[in-house]
Amino acid sequence: MSDDVLRWFRTITALTTLFLIAALWQAVMLARELLVTARSTAWLAAFGLGALALVGVVALAVVSWTSAAPRLLAWLARVGRGLARLGRVNFILAALLSVIFPLLVLTPLPEPVGTLIDSGFWRVLIFWLVTLVGAAFIWAGAGMPSLRALAYAALLFAGVHRAAAFLPDISTYPFSLSWSEASRYFYASLFFSENVYGAHANPTVLHATRYMLQALPFLISGLPLWFHRAWQVFLWLATNAAAVWLVVRRVGRGGRGDPAPTMLWAFLFLFQGPIWYHLVVMVIIVLWGTDTRRFGKTLLVVIIASLWAGMSRINWIPFPAALAAALYLLEIPHGKLPLWKYLAPPFFWGLAGAAGGLASQWGYAALSGNALNQFSSSLTSDLLWYRLFPSATYPLGVIPAILLVTLPVGWLIAVRLRGCWGDVTPLRWIGLGGLLFVFFAGGLVVSAKIGGGSNLHNMDAYIAILLVVTAYIVSGKMAAEDRRETGRGNSAPTRMAWGLAIAIPVLFAIGTGAPNKLPDPADTAAAYAEITALIEQADGEVLFIAERHLLTFGDVSGVALVDEYEKVFLMEMAMSGNTPYLEQFAADVRAHRFALIVSEPVRAAVQDRDDQFGEENNAWDAAVSLPLLCFYEPLAAFDEVRVTLLVPKMTPGCSP
Repeated sequence: MSDDVLRWFRTITALTTLFLIAALWQAVMLARELLVTARSTAWLAAFGLGALALVGVVALAVVSWTSAAPRLLAWLARVGRGLARLGRVNFILAALLSVIFPLLVLTPLPEPVGTLIDSGFWRVLIFWLVTLVGAAFIWAGAGMPSLRALAYAALLFAGVHRAAAFLPDISTYPFSLSWSEASRYFYASLFFSENVYGAHANPTVLHATRYMLQALPFLISGLPLWFHRAWQVFLWLATNAAAVWLVVRRVGRGGRGDPAPTMLWAFLFLFQGPIWYHLVVMVIIVLWGTDTRRFGKTLLVVIIASLWAGMSRINWIPFPAALAAALYLLEIPHGKLPLWKYLAPPFFWGLAGAAGGLASQWGYAALSGNALNQFSSSLTSDLLWYRLFPSATYPLGVIPAILLVTLPVGWLIAVRLRGCWGDVTPLRWIGLGGLLFVFFAGGLVVSAKIGGGSNLHNMDAYIAILLVVTAYIVSGKMAAEDRRETGRGNSAPTRMAWGLAIAIPVLFAIGTGAPNKLPDPADTAAAYAEITALIEQADGEVLFIAERHLLTFGDVSGVALVDEYEKVFLMEMAMSGNTPYLEQFAADVRAHRFALIVSEPVRAAVQDRDDQFGEENNAWDAAVSLPLLCFYEPLAAFDEVRVTLLVPKMTPGCSP
């Protein structure tokens, strides 16, 4: 036992040493980049503390290889006994400790601490140190093996942080927190336009089901902006938690182990996308309702989910049937059934799903009152293939990132099925592989579309199906041809495979979240008062290209809704090159239709691939910025809140 403890201690100190070296190296690089002088006491203090910690850890590691190692082991044993005497108090301490990392990451901190914590290796180092202490508490409180306690602590602390990372979104800040954040509440409000605006407006063209979910708070009039922000956070967390619970419930039937670690891992796995909550609704419907031995029930479930998919995104239409087919291949042996008879259920589910999805898409488009050509924007947008690789848009790159997601669970599956591949007919492996490949390739195509490629959210359907397949196989719940559970008698996956499969979702999680960098509250209040006053004084139509939620939530009065040309949809039309829509916008601007336009700062500057969204910027400038610069001029600019009020030029003419 002492040898195991010693090996464990040496491993921990070695990893801690590596993380400290990486963090110190990053501190040096940041200091050079920010031109920090050697006289900066703050940076010297931060670097000095890190160096001191490194010396201490290296000293402990050296001691573990000397004749003093038995005394070190005795000291560790005393610490362990002391923690064990605390009993269940250890769980309380672990829970309290779990909030330290999110507090450090999400709280605005003075420099250089804020800059350092926002850098990758410092985040990893801090999370690692907190997790080590948390693992000690869990080990002492639950009496579980130390490696399992470390994994549990990592999953728990990363899960808490991933949920807490949404907290800055629940803000009373009156303007948009990001480029498109507040626009979403306007699109949700359109389903209740007569109640909200006193006039009819067509519902959204884009992501109708997302905005249906976000529209629910509008059933109660007068709810403030912060409540709608909180509701969206609830949607993120609740839908993903429900989907994870259903996955674990399906594979955990008859199991006796603690489901919490599996649920935490699956929760983090989905958020590697992240997967939007209106897609997760389909995961919930299919996992909850599908009975692979009852054709009719599953057919109804697939149709319902596909109707939802059709009103969401065209590339999601095949997803519900594909997920049901994956469950069928995982749960139903081929046996001696003829090929046609075995494949008939998923085939007809696919046909019904496609028909239902297309019908709901066409039906929604026809009934919405919007121009039909606006619903095909995703089919005419440019494909920027370079974004699949590391770029300014996504430094990790879509392909490297999705391989990071895939390879660890692929390793787990391979280890679990070592010597057991023959328990399942090749037909079922081909079917599962084909489903994953189709959504993998489709996700890459959508990720390459202009406006995408900044993370893995367009790999959503692939990640969801991969989670289900992994859960079934690794848990030993995939049905073998002799109706055993595939791989049940095989040895458990190796520690390294498990470690990597846990580490990657954890790393994705701890890389998220940052404090809101908002203007001074006094400056915000002054800008808000002046902006709303100028809007209410406008003599004529007011176009909110940006900040339209000010109208949605009654921040301005006496202003009628102009439901056209909101920036999110205007950008979509610009990226897809919808000429009729853009020409109408240019004509309205040229004719000075609007007495006042509320916009972000308007500047025309050509960008390239070295800028994060260069192509999007150029499309926006050509379609929106140039007409505005030619025929409108600033009445007032509020750079601190990124709002500009534009009025018609007395003498039209383009300016830079």
